Amino acid sequence: MLAYMCGRFLTPDQAALERYWGLKAPPDFMQSYNVAPSQLAPVVRVDDEGQLQLHTLTWGYQPEWAKRAWINARSETVFTVKAFAPAAQKRRCLVPAMGWYEWQGEEAPRRPYVFHRDGFTPFAFAGIWTARKTAEGWSRSFAILTTGAEGALREIHDRKPVVLNPEHYTAWLAPATSVDDVQAILSAGFAGISTYEITTYVNKPEHDDARCIQPLSEAHEA
Repeated sequence: MLAYMCGRFLTPDQAALERYWGLKAPPDFMQSYNVAPSQLAPVVRVDDEGQLQLHTLTWGYQPEWAKRAWINARSETVFTVKAFAPAAQKRRCLVPAMGWYEWQGEEAPRRPYVFHRDGFTPFAFAGIWTARKTAEGWSRSFAILTTGAEGALREIHDRKPVVLNPEHYTAWLAPATSVDDVQAILSAGFAGISTYEITTYVNKPEHDDARCIQPLSEAHEA
């Protein structure tokens, strides 16, 4: 899978998810402190009747014709790349999150950082989704859109996921929103993201608990 960010993020718990979006979590939803590619994660999308739906989809966007999957799509080219353009026009989604991870350094062990809002309150990444038919039925998957990082975030990684402003959620999800308006939404930016260094506990995808976001400074104090 091709990645322009490091490929891990955190989802809200069920209560926060349902409170923030006003939607009931699906039966197979489980909060994760360490979502990795190919795993299920919550996604908000619009159904054929225009109603908001909360489902779990596979992280790893794979159209029916594709032999590979993508966890990210560059927002700058999402309307021109063959794999992403149809979904960018009609199958946009929100990916609920409460943070994401990036790693710094070229040599192992690389230094992990968590990016979040104050109090790890929920927000949403801009996403696109697709569906492909398999022997077991329809498989739905998504990718997170990325953009260039700025300021202190860029010192750690040159790309970041697109975090949407809540006032843009409705327009982002609506298939009728024009390409120009979608591109304006993608470039609007979102303030209020902080970061701190954490321990290498998060490096293993099988580690999935609150220790993933333990500050490195606290570990040193302990």
